[in-house]
Amino acid sequence: MTSRGGKGVINMRTSDRNGLVVAVLPVSNESQVLIITNQGKLIRVEAKGIRVSGRSTQGVKLIDASDDDLVTSASLIERQVDATEEPEG
Repeated sequence: MTSRGGKGVINMRTSDRNGLVVAVLPVSNESQVLIITNQGKLIRVEAKGIRVSGRSTQGVKLIDASDDDLVTSASLIERQVDATEEPEG
């Protein structure tokens, strides 16, 4: 929340080096992130392997896209609970 005249909060510093923000996802250590480029390159990354960084940084590189390839989407994949597993907690 901000007072009158507030302009919000910057979620990430963008530059020519890191480009625009494609997605922001709430993850847990059991989550995975699926990243897709416009040329059909796709990777699946475990969220626990992604370094945590603050808002004022330029982020963490997750995929190495060529100059003519761009990340078009990112999706969250939650851990599936097997029917034979007992729920945690």
